[in-house]
Amino acid sequence: MAAIHRFRHQGLRVIHQHMPAPLTAIALSIQAGARFDGRHPGIAHMAEHMLFQGTSSLDQVALNRRAAELGGEHNADTGYETISLTFEVFNEDVSDAIALLADQFYNSEVSEERFRKERRVVVDEARGRIDDPIERLHTRAWSRFFRGPLANPVWGSMRSLRALHARDVANFIKRNFTHARAVLAVVGGVQEDIVRRAVRRHLRHAPAGPPARLPRVGFGQSGALRVRGDGGQAHMLHLIAIPPQPRSLIAVGLALDLVGADPDSRLFQEVRERLGLGYEVSASLDWGNGWAVAILSASAARGAVHRLERAVLDTCQEAADHGFSEEEIQRARKKLRYRYASLADSRFERALALAEGTLSGFPSPEEAAKMVNGMSKSEVEGAWRSALRGQRLTAILA
Repeated sequence: MAAIHRFRHQGLRVIHQHMPAPLTAIALSIQAGARFDGRHPGIAHMAEHMLFQGTSSLDQVALNRRAAELGGEHNADTGYETISLTFEVFNEDVSDAIALLADQFYNSEVSEERFRKERRVVVDEARGRIDDPIERLHTRAWSRFFRGPLANPVWGSMRSLRALHARDVANFIKRNFTHARAVLAVVGGVQEDIVRRAVRRHLRHAPAGPPARLPRVGFGQSGALRVRGDGGQAHMLHLIAIPPQPRSLIAVGLALDLVGADPDSRLFQEVRERLGLGYEVSASLDWGNGWAVAILSASAARGAVHRLERAVLDTCQEAADHGFSEEEIQRARKKLRYRYASLADSRFERALALAEGTLSGFPSPEEAAKMVNGMSKSEVEGAWRSALRGQRLTAILA
């Protein structure tokens, strides 16, 4: 894998990695996700939508037509930590693609007319989430488990969306879209000298600005949450707070691979194969600056919900009580190394991981893979036991 080159331009952090190919992926990530919503839950997500509604030089149609002329994948996404603009184009179009992203970054306009139209789109999207029973369970559990800026879903609430004004979003973009809060990652066939020239030419208008002040994340309640649902299916969600340091996060990730949702994992075998309770079993990690959570979920027939809950909790505890075999640890290491290797082969995912990882303090895929290789069985077991002694919440929709 080619070396990663990092440099700064007027306070903006830039990362380039050359991967021989006809295409290059670009990710411009800004430390301005839902964690920074403040008094307006959902404003970061609304700001993401407005980035595609026109700039001072391009209206909405012209902006999207220009992206189509470059022939690439042009998109954005909002999480709790970041808003990320992404673009994948032919190598010869990288400079023009960076110019378009820069125009969105510096010059996006939030007119009252465009704002009202796009807010209707976001409200409609939110209705779909509210009507989804699994999404409703996740939202209720998340708001109970966290306190502070993470207690709301990324999209906010219907009440907060309706109370937003165009000037609120315009001020949010102006306040947060600064060089000190942004990282540009470029991964693909384009050469570094072209990236440097494009950055000097197009990314030069904003003051560096101060680093982001991170709103404090707190945890709320442990225990159990019951949510009333319709239909014959029950859904369970188990949230486990884990230490956010990269090494601890990776150790819990290895344990979660063995406990969790893959066909070789203990929970899959217990819920799907031995008990035959349900089809859906999943396990994942979510994290940001100063927080991290493991998420286990499963479903079963409504009448089997207590057996499902017992199966999930007992499987988690059994792993803490008795640990893992060396063969299991080796298998988990290889699976995690495979994921990092797959990430290395994807220009798009790699650019996004490098940009967002720089903002969150998470190591590069190569650095994470080295941690995995050097992680002992006792460290993985200790990380899992420590997690189960901390904050946990079990939410059931039935």
